[in-house]
Amino acid sequence: MPDLKVDYQLLESTERTLSSLVSEFQNMQAQEAAYDGAMGSGPIAAAMNGFATNWNDNKKSLVSSMQTLGKMVSETAARFKATDTKLAASQRTTSQQS
Repeated sequence: MPDLKVDYQLLESTERTLSSLVSEFQNMQAQEAAYDGAMGSGPIAAAMNGFATNWNDNKKSLVSSMQTLGKMVSETAARFKATDTKLAASQRTTSQQS
């Protein structure tokens, strides 16, 4: 029984999900100004605009973090696959020598 099991499907699914989320976040359009008239109050509209501005700033940070995590997941999968390949080759060589 192996000491370590790697779920490649989970890693690949995670990478795809992160990529999809990054795309969704990058394509979000600020619409706060479109609702100013519906707010009915200048202070409420100002508060919503402040929230939207903060959200846009934080969204950039989230996108950057998700992109970094996606790269880490991709690299992790690639390194585990390379290690699996090397170990399998080593095992075949050892089996052939026996």
